[in-house]
Amino acid sequence: MSKTVETILYEHPLSEQVRTYLRLEQLFVTQLHLREQDSTACHVSALRNLWEILDCLDRGDIKGEIIKELETQRAYFQQLQESPYIDDFKLKRFLEQLDQLLEWVGGYSGKFGARLRSIRFIDMLKNRIRMPGGTCSFDLPELHQFLNRPFEERLDSLKSWFSHLEGLAQCIKILLRLFRENGEYQVVQSKKGVFQSSLSNKGNPQLLRVRLPKESTYFPEISGSKHYFSIRFMEQVEDEIRPVADDISFELAIC
Repeated sequence: MSKTVETILYEHPLSEQVRTYLRLEQLFVTQLHLREQDSTACHVSALRNLWEILDCLDRGDIKGEIIKELETQRAYFQQLQESPYIDDFKLKRFLEQLDQLLEWVGGYSGKFGARLRSIRFIDMLKNRIRMPGGTCSFDLPELHQFLNRPFEERLDSLKSWFSHLEGLAQCIKILLRLFRENGEYQVVQSKKGVFQSSLSNKGNPQLLRVRLPKESTYFPEISGSKHYFSIRFMEQVEDEIRPVADDISFELAIC
């Protein structure tokens, strides 16, 4: 597929750990966008987004998983210091960055998000902000007063609250970047809209990436595990979603 062709990227995790990372990445990007908008509706959405992040962080031992993954990556890149083909300066800077992130994670007291939950204003929102229409002034008068403050003041508060998660956001960003850079796109073809493959000889893949032309009318439904994956292409015909019966060429990266 030509590099000049606009594409749509679909990603599918091959573990629950990476599934959580992808969800957090999307939530972090949304948070950073919403808070910069001079709109009370966007700032309500930004506060709701903070609680979505906290709910996501409640699932499993994310802190322990990130420490383990960062240590694994550090050990791998430390081995590369012996290679004559590596840029020593860039490698040293990257290892320093990994050390800083490990120090931040190790110094974080309790579960991720615990400090944010302990802020009275954030905790006060917990139940009402999840209710349909639960942010009316009669439900949350304190929130209503907050939303009527100047934009810069609201923005400063949102930045301050998110600062408790910035180290985590940086960890997720680096780990997903490393996973994504571990795979190269290849053009493959489905048979009658279906593509299946084993992952037994692919090392330890974390992520599947499918790239399609932006003008395509079909989309992939992906299922997979550490050992096997399947992609079925679907399309909308009138008001129904149906399997594609044609052979389809597409770009696939196993990362």
